[in-house]
Amino acid sequence: MTIRRSDEGELYTPPGHDAAVVSRKLFNPKTGCPKVDVHVTSFAPGTGMDEEVHEFSDHVIYMLSGSLEVLQSGRAIGVLNAGDAIHIPAGEHHLVRNPGTVPGVFIVTTTLMK
Repeated sequence: MTIRRSDEGELYTPPGHDAAVVSRKLFNPKTGCPKVDVHVTSFAPGTGMDEEVHEFSDHVIYMLSGSLEVLQSGRAIGVLNAGDAIHIPAGEHHLVRNPGTVPGVFIVTTTLMK
């Protein structure tokens, strides 16, 4: 078992995300968790990402605070608020953005199939 403390984990901006998006790596193969990648991410107000697709990896997003708008191929899917979650199956195009006035903070769990 591995415990990660609130001040542990590398901070980074994921590729294709606005510079004000910050993620903290919690678990991944480098930390001894070979099947999933888990990180906490914060989207500052007005920030977002380029549309992306993960051919072999499912995503689950769980909102901790704030809100995010979810889009697929340019079409709005819905808004996630604190306590909401979404499953994005492997192969589905997606993007999220924060149209609000407070940071959108969420946990992302990504399966590592390949």
